Amino acid sequence: MVSAPRGLLRLVALQLLSESSLSGAELQEQVRRSSAGVWKPGPGSIYFMIKGLRDDALIVELPGGAGTTRRYVISNKGRAELEKLKAAAEKETRKQLQLLAYFSELAGDARMSSRLKELSSGI
Repeated sequence: MVSAPRGLLRLVALQLLSESSLSGAELQEQVRRSSAGVWKPGPGSIYFMIKGLRDDALIVELPGGAGTTRRYVISNKGRAELEKLKAAAEKETRKQLQLLAYFSELAGDARMSSRLKELSSGI
């Protein structure tokens, strides 16, 4: 099983919360959907991350509606953080593609290695 890179949940949550308000359960479901079912973080991860985003003032809880469901939306500070995280993710993705190209080369798959190198260089 491949684990998600550190910080990915924070990036995904801020992105999704920049598009619409979501509850924790809805956020968990949206992560599953947006990853085509490959990744489904557990409730513990989701709610721990939400607490951290709230503590850092990156998201805000919307005024209570009906029931006990809490809904969240990104703050202006969160939007600025999202842009930083996107830039860092792009840099990390290029690095990971270069590493995969190296592994492919070692495995004897020159074609895959070449394609990964093209991707990492932005061609």
